[in-house]
Amino acid sequence: MTLHGQSSVLPELPIAHAEFERHAAAHPNRLALSYTKQRISYGELDGKANRLAHLLRARGIAKGSVVGLCLDRGPELVQWILAVLKTGAAYVPLDTTYPAERLQSNMSQLPEMSLIAVSPETVALLGAEHPATLSIADHAAELDAAPSHKPDVTIDPSDLCYVVFTSGSTGTPKAVAVRHVGWYNLMNWQRIEYRLDAQSSNLIVSSFGFDITQRSIMTPLFCGAALHLLPSRSFDPAMAYRLIAENGVQTLHCTPSTLYLLVDRETDRGGTSLRDNVRFMFIGGEALSVARIAAWATTEGNDCTLLHQYGVSECTDVASSHPLTDFPAYAKGCVPVGKPVYNTTIHLLDENLDDVPEGDIGEVCISGASVGAGYLNARPADAARFTTIVRGTEMIAVYRTGDRGGCTPDGELFISGRMDAQVKIRGSRIDLGDVDGAVRSSDQVRDAAVVAIANSDGELELVAFVIPAGESLDVRELRTELYAKVPKSMVPGEFVEVSDFPLNPNGKVDRKALASH
Repeated sequence: MTLHGQSSVLPELPIAHAEFERHAAAHPNRLALSYTKQRISYGELDGKANRLAHLLRARGIAKGSVVGLCLDRGPELVQWILAVLKTGAAYVPLDTTYPAERLQSNMSQLPEMSLIAVSPETVALLGAEHPATLSIADHAAELDAAPSHKPDVTIDPSDLCYVVFTSGSTGTPKAVAVRHVGWYNLMNWQRIEYRLDAQSSNLIVSSFGFDITQRSIMTPLFCGAALHLLPSRSFDPAMAYRLIAENGVQTLHCTPSTLYLLVDRETDRGGTSLRDNVRFMFIGGEALSVARIAAWATTEGNDCTLLHQYGVSECTDVASSHPLTDFPAYAKGCVPVGKPVYNTTIHLLDENLDDVPEGDIGEVCISGASVGAGYLNARPADAARFTTIVRGTEMIAVYRTGDRGGCTPDGELFISGRMDAQVKIRGSRIDLGDVDGAVRSSDQVRDAAVVAIANSDGELELVAFVIPAGESLDVRELRTELYAKVPKSMVPGEFVEVSDFPLNPNGKVDRKALASH
């Protein structure tokens, strides 16, 4: 089974930051960036990035270089991203919200990282002093004297633009290399498909190390719009909600868990900031609980378009998108993740990499412009996820996501779980995603996350952490309901009521934290 995205002709040099430069040249006084009371224009931001790029080139940063960015949210972070891209190098987000141990582990996986950008506030996070760090604060005079025009660098579409680490939920995080052509293709699709323009301002609500954040930063600049930054190291829903209203923010890129926090704030306090301002919410990164947003999304006068998206870091973050419109239908079945983005094909394959018959479930594999350059310094087993399939006389490069999915009658992709998310409970192999879905389908349940936890005898037991739809959970009734829907082995042995789920730095449900509850 194959789902084809619309073909779209890309320019000869599909380079995302070149679109920013075009806007800076045409509209130098237009607002590019806001942070607290600072307002930075396109012309000013471009000039600052050009000066820093010349400074970096004088220190040997060029095509093929990899530069780490260990910086908090702020104008300097955006300046660094643009400067690194202008040199032809790739940047690596080193998220300041991560534990020091994880930061240092990520750094150790990239020995080719020749320079790390720091600030006086972040340099201590690197632990032992890195041999090559650079802080803008130490080079003010040198930067003032640097040229304000862009460096003369030719960048190829296949060159790397950034390297981001996977979440590491199933093991050690891997360094994923993304190409310029894939990044441009993603943002060009967003711009055309949703008519994003100079009014499509954005507020970053995800952490810097997350793949969502890379497009969240660049898409408004790609479209000539304003980018707004939260002045806090960690996500603050109250502050985010206020800034959306103050700045008239029109787009958000976030995980469902972040969306719930914003929607809950609006619902609990009777506000209208989201409904009055946000035109598009691009949602992805984890399973969506429709019950947690349905009432808000269907409120009269709410014109915000919710886009339920699917993708992986290895394929430039977004592979498909579905506008959420039929909430009664979602409550009864799966929530589609839509049709492929431009220049992208989704294949549903069996274990032999052959197409599964129509109506069957298969492994989701992705081909096309969005497929990245692979993992840097990867183990052979991980590198093998990037492979080829033969169709007729054509060799097609694909990435095997490890996700299981199928196709709706309308030709849209839906995700049914992970190939590797199976656990053995009392002799039966069970997909935790299937159990999540079964528990969520109950009218008693607002949201649920199921984990497998070893009991005192060392045997795995299913534990469901549940946010009740009402004041409390009738466990006996819920268990009876599940027995009528799924095999006995899939019914959790324990149900734990929680008011919300812990989140990891990427804004996803932290199942490891739940398991140690």
